[in-house]
Amino acid sequence: MKPPRSPRPWTIAALRLAACLGMAAAVIVAVPPPAAAQVAEPSGVEGLTVQGKGSVSARPSLAEIDLDVSAAAELTGDAIVKFRDAKKRVHDAFAALKLPDVAVEERGLLLDQKGAAFNPYMMDYGVQTKTKSEVQLSRKLVVKASGIQGMDEEAVLQLVGRLLDVAQDAGARVGPPANAAMMAYRYGNMQPTNLVRFVVEDYDKLKEEAYAKAAADARARAERLARLNGVKLGPVLSVREVSSDNATRYYYSGMMLSDAPTQEEDDGARDRLTTPKFQDVPIRVELQVRYAITPAEPKR
Repeated sequence: MKPPRSPRPWTIAALRLAACLGMAAAVIVAVPPPAAAQVAEPSGVEGLTVQGKGSVSARPSLAEIDLDVSAAAELTGDAIVKFRDAKKRVHDAFAALKLPDVAVEERGLLLDQKGAAFNPYMMDYGVQTKTKSEVQLSRKLVVKASGIQGMDEEAVLQLVGRLLDVAQDAGARVGPPANAAMMAYRYGNMQPTNLVRFVVEDYDKLKEEAYAKAAADARARAERLARLNGVKLGPVLSVREVSSDNATRYYYSGMMLSDAPTQEEDDGARDRLTTPKFQDVPIRVELQVRYAITPAEPKR
């Protein structure tokens, strides 16, 4: 009878590995699953919490058109003369219309080098220049037509079209800045294409009305719930603004270019909203209000 063969080395290693894996699996199974995260409710909070909504809408009362007037020359003195003449032509053209509700406002003067432009393909913002540089002066002009809230769409279209034609005939460039396409490419935004923006003025006053409606709606909801649940409504304990179109940058959008109204940087923090469309602009507010409650007095 032959003696039993001793197990081969690789067989012993395989058995040891299987044993280790079995022990690891047992350990893994034995570990209890992690407890689900729980959010503790705040203690001591009493009262009745409701949400009130308020909304108002307004039609734009102002139309604005951005123009750019520029002139360039190798000598600064020549550039100044050409720029002065170009700007005068634009002002004279709009003055000749003799429209009392149309005005032209000027923005800051820009002095730079003609032909210098940022290269969007160069991370170091290298400039592309001509062999001989020219001094360029440019200024942004804003044409404003007020009192359009009472006009119908056809009348607004005729007025805006007339202003655009006059501006281009006078030699002004209409529309977004010349580097808008490059900036849109560089920062991944949409290129602005609108030629006119419509403005809703007195924004603070309108939002105050929306707040008043939201507060009244919250009070009405709270009174209804208190009556149905047999309690007496007390004073307001806290108020929190849940959502607002403007607070969430729906209207105020600095870099994003969309149909949502925006606030223009040139006008600072003025109480106004702008939109590329001539239509009623809604202003919405939603408030969360918590009221104190007390047991209702028993009926006699």
